[in-house]
Formats: sequence, C-alpha cells, structure tokens
Amino acid sequence: MGLRRALRMGFVVIAVALIVLMSGSLPVAAIETNYQNPVTALPPLVRPTTSSCTVTLADHFAFGPSGYDVPATGILAPPDSCPAPWSMVALDYTGSVAGRQFDRETEIWVGGVLIYFGTTPEPTPAGITWHVEKDVSQYATVFAASQPYAIHLPNVVNNVYTGIVYVTATLTFYTTGPGWPVGRYPDAIIGLSGDWIFDPGRAPVAAAPVTLPTNALRIVLELFAKGNSCDEFWYGSEPDAYADANGLCGGGAFREIQVTVDGTLAGVVWPFPYIFTGGVNPFLWRPIAAVGAYNEDPYQVDLTPFIGMLVDGNPHTIAFTVVNNGFYWQLGGNLLVGEDSGLAQTSGALTTYEVAPDADQSVVQTTGNNGATFQFSAARSLSVAGYVDTSSGRITTTVRQEFAFASHQVLNLVNFRENIQQTEGITSVTTTIFPDGTVRVATVADSYPIVLASAFIIPPGSDGFFQLPAHVDQALDRTITITVNDAIVVSIAISDATSASAVLKRSLSTGQNLVATGTDSELFSFTTSRGGCYIHALEAAQGFVTVDVLLC
Repeated sequence: MGLRRALRMGFVVIAVALIVLMSGSLPVAAIETNYQNPVTALPPLVRPTTSSCTVTLADHFAFGPSGYDVPATGILAPPDSCPAPWSMVALDYTGSVAGRQFDRETEIWVGGVLIYFGTTPEPTPAGITWHVEKDVSQYATVFAASQPYAIHLPNVVNNVYTGIVYVTATLTFYTTGPGWPVGRYPDAIIGLSGDWIFDPGRAPVAAAPVTLPTNALRIVLELFAKGNSCDEFWYGSEPDAYADANGLCGGGAFREIQVTVDGTLAGVVWPFPYIFTGGVNPFLWRPIAAVGAYNEDPYQVDLTPFIGMLVDGNPHTIAFTVVNNGFYWQLGGNLLVGEDSGLAQTSGALTTYEVAPDADQSVVQTTGNNGATFQFSAARSLSVAGYVDTSSGRITTTVRQEFAFASHQVLNLVNFRENIQQTEGITSVTTTIFPDGTVRVATVADSYPIVLASAFIIPPGSDGFFQLPAHVDQALDRTITITVNDAIVVSIAISDATSASAVLKRSLSTGQNLVATGTDSELFSFTTSRGGCYIHALEAAQGFVTVDVLLC
C-alpha cells in the first residue's frame, strides 16, 4: 500500500546525501523476498502473578473471504471464575497473513467503546505472524457486564490481493492478591457513537449526543484519530493553491483537531505523524514498524473544567473539526468519567476560559519551475479552569497548554523528491486543588520529531524501471512529572525512536522487484526518578534482526 500511496500523492523526497548514503550502506542488487515476524523494542506487559481467566473473542477468524468489512462479533461476558474487581485486564491480539496484501487497519469495540486500534503488517508469500498486547484495565467497568463486541479488519481478497488475515484475540482477567490490588479505572465509560466518525472536510462533525452521569467529578475524552487518503501523510502536504496547481495533496503540513462541547471549543489535539507498515516504502518497516503502527494510543483531552455544563442530565454534543483537512480523517473515542459515590448530583462552573478560536499559523513559500520550499509554523496556548462541588468539598481543575509546530519542506517535482524536517512540541500542565488544600500538578511534555526523505525516480534511459529510495527518522518523546504540594512524587521519561532506510527498484512492465532492500532500528527508553529503567535496542537488515540488546 505504501508504494501505491506514494505514487498517488507524489510523496517523493530525497537529497543527494541520502542517495550517497543508501548506495553505500545498502546492497544495491539485493532483493528482499522474506522477513521474520515483526518485533518491537517496547517492554512486555508486567502481568500479575494471581490466578486468571481468559475469554476468547476470536479464534483464527478469517478476515477477507466473506467480504470487505465482515467483523468478528459476539457477546463478552465477565468470567464467573474470575469475578470483578480485577488487578489487570490484558488484551492479546495475534494475527497471521500470507501471500500479497496491503496493510489494513483493525480495531475492537466492546459495548460501543473503542478499546484497541492498530494496523496490520504487509506479508511475505510464505506468511508472517505478529502479536500485540495491551493493558485494557481502564475499561474494566465496560467488561463488568455482558456486552456485544466487534473486531473489525476491512480486507480485500481476490486473485491479486490474496492475503487472508487470521486473527485470534483474547481478554485475560487477573484476580487481585498480595502486591496486585484492584486496578484504577473510571467509574463510567461512554463511547462516542459506537463507531468511527468520518470527517471528509474542514467543517465540524458531531458524535451522537451523550448524556453523562449527574454525579460526575472528572471527565476525560480519549480520542483515536487517523488520517487517510491524502491525509494519511498530512505532514507532507502542500498549501492548497500549490497543491491544486500541481495535482498534490493540500492543506499544508499542519493539522489540529478541535474538540467542541455544545459548540464551545473545549480543547485541541495536535496529532502524531503516524506511518503505518506499508507507508512511504514498505521495505522500511521489516521487521520493525514505525512508532505506534501496531497499537495507536489515544490522545486525551481533559474536560473536567467544563463539568458544570455537563452534569445536568441532558444530552450534550461533542464535535470535531480537523483544521486544514485535506481528505479525510476517521475519529473515534470515549468519555472516561469519575463519579462521586456520595452524591447523586454534583455541580460546578467554568471560571477561566482563554482559548483562541484558531492556532496562529504561517507559511513562507519559495517556488520555482520544478519545485518549491515551504516553511510552516504554528503555535497556540490555552488555559481553562473550573470547579466541581463534591461530597468532600470543592475540587478545582486548571488546564494550561502550550503548542509549537515547525516544518521545513523541500519539494522537487522532476523526480518527485521531498525532504521534510518537522517538530511538534506540546506541554500540558494540569493543576488540581482538593478540598483539604492539597495541590497536585501533572506536567506532560511531548515532542514528535520526524525527518523524512523519499523519491520516485525514473532515470533517463532506464529501460522501464523506477526507483523508490526512502529514509525516515521518527520519535515520540514524553516526560511526565507529578508534584504534590510542590514536592516531586515521580518523574518519568519515555522515548520511542525508529530509524529506517530502504530502496525499491521495480520494473514498470512486469512489476518485478529488481532491488528491494532495507535497514531498520528502534530504541525504546523508559526511566523514572525512582530508579526504574527499561532500555531496549533493536537493529535489522534485509528483514531480519541483527542486534537485540536489553540495556536495563
């Protein structure tokens, strides 16, 4: 799918230095025809040692032969032998596919709540197997009662795209015990519409109206968001006028997802530049995928300051606008609600609202006959505060955020070459003042750097072949600091970084690969102020791991 998208979008990028680098580090005549099962540097789940019960959602379910989007469905009932409450609920998702197939998206809904979203790898003729595990304990309230579920994996199977995707998915419920207390999770979870919300343009799209518990004391929106078609590579898009004149994807390189509550802008999400397993050049991601490709974490928007307008027992409308949307986005998510067990009705009010209707954006453009250079920038800050009166007294929540975006893009239309250097920085500070005067401050700082280069080259006198060289450096860096009454409780630093290079040379007449080669690496790091440490480094070449080092 990556090659097809690259051709369609002109997503082609390269520098002379990159060509020299690739020709020196990758075997120019190599043809990669196989690769090992996908691997990741992320840490495995630390599972409780208590007794457990496993419920099967799908057992080698075949996606594709029965139709494009025929889900695996059923009723999830909590296991009698492992009743709630649980110390952990773990999702295990195992897939296998052989033949020829694109990367496909997949998701799991339980009771209208989206609990997992990811994509599948592109297979080899002989077949591959991959596995994803996810701690889904926060959805324990949903699992505590019988619920319908659906596993989706839209897949095309015909005489060209032969890969049937087989999926086994289970939920394992771990009981409590010494050292394994009840997990912390919301008291209520409300799914938005129970399905994807599709946004084809730049106008607001609304979820189905939702009615929240009248005794809510905390509300957080978790949002899953994915760009598709032209906006799959939104960070490589050009300004509208230039894109229209040259048959490219418009909107520029900046995106913001605005979240409104009953028409009031309540928060924003600046998306991470995800690349899925066929993206840019599929040989980049074998066997190590780009950041988050198999398990996309949702974004969070704290709506607690707005709680006073949401606990009246009436339906409310959550809506989304994708700023600069080229076409198109799918959005899904849930409202995570904490309740006051001592009251049937809480109340509150919004006390501070400093939210500009739009981010400050600018673009500096230099154009020539065969290409252009673009410098995009964007920034915004917001501050909202509100209180909720609970059975314990008044709780005040203040959310302050700072956002900064910069993207430098060089485009050459002759060989559809493009270089992208982009950074996003987001700092969120949430201050909570409790009835006894305790002040808790949570600071989360995210950084999303990406450097991407790719090209689609048909050399003069090439005798009917094209070349697709590509390189990607990408990371998700996050620091989290929690203080209580100005004393640091814990500080955490997380980084997931990938680096990949690939060259694909293919005959235009036969479709055969003449060169197909790639190298790939991932470095995951997790450290805490309490001495916690997990650092894992992976390197691969020609589809197989060459370095696997656990540093701590």
